[in-house]
Amino acid sequence: MAVDATTHAVLIVDGPSGEILTELAYSPELTPTELVVTPDYTKAYLPCAGINGKNSILAVNLTSLDIYRLPLSIPYPAQFVLAETTAADAYLAEPCGNLHHLDLTTMSSQLLGTPATKAGCVGLAADAERIYTAWEHYAGGTVMELDVKGNISWQYDIAGIPTNIILAGNRLIVPFTNTAFTGEGVALFNLSKKSSSPTVVTIQCPSCPSGLAAYPCYAAIADDNRTAYIINEDGAAIFVIDLDTAQIVDRLIIGRSLSRLYLIPGSQLAIGTSNLFADLSLIDLAEGPLLAVTSTKRQLLSNIAILP
Repeated sequence: MAVDATTHAVLIVDGPSGEILTELAYSPELTPTELVVTPDYTKAYLPCAGINGKNSILAVNLTSLDIYRLPLSIPYPAQFVLAETTAADAYLAEPCGNLHHLDLTTMSSQLLGTPATKAGCVGLAADAERIYTAWEHYAGGTVMELDVKGNISWQYDIAGIPTNIILAGNRLIVPFTNTAFTGEGVALFNLSKKSSSPTVVTIQCPSCPSGLAAYPCYAAIADDNRTAYIINEDGAAIFVIDLDTAQIVDRLIIGRSLSRLYLIPGSQLAIGTSNLFADLSLIDLAEGPLLAVTSTKRQLLSNIAILP
């Protein structure tokens, strides 16, 4: 499932053949900022920025293949996530950092909180009981856990600038980029030991000869929650990390900028998406090579979904 910004359509595509099975048009006044699928794969939600502030959420019924707009007005959806274990609860962060809870059953919203200092939310994750957030601010970054009412239950300041946050079982994975004093890497938080400091895996030190940022920005997690594939958007590479040992076990040179990675179940293949190129790449995670790149005039957004 992908979004074509050129024709303003949600695409359902057959993976093996690449044949477009369905195109669902949406208003050109809307620009999707995310695409998330419910745990039972019956619906997909696309929060959208709208012209003149008319932001909204598109819903796709994956059974009947209908697309429609939810009767819910929302602020600009800089970050959006569904709670992992429910299809009804979603969380949204504005560019200014205001955090909202959205009930997709009652079509209601509630402001949960506002940052005490100027900060931008760069990542959201959630389960049934907790919300996990990553924030960028003038001093670096903060990782925070909140309850569903917006009360802070735990937080940790990191020296680098976080770029995302990914929930993987009992771990939080927070990729971060460099500041004037720190390098780049990934912070691994054990949620069963919240009082302890995270384990930091360094991807690039501050004194690396190249001086070029790798910009780790996303993590795709294997089904066993042990292996993480860290996308380096500027470094055009994928670092493979063993989460149990917190060690880099492989580095796959892709040779082109990727923004996200989606693992194909039951295989060693993955699909990479790119903000820079607006296309899709097929990647062999076992051997490392870039197998294929889409050749089309379509502008494919970097948020996709792999449907069973």
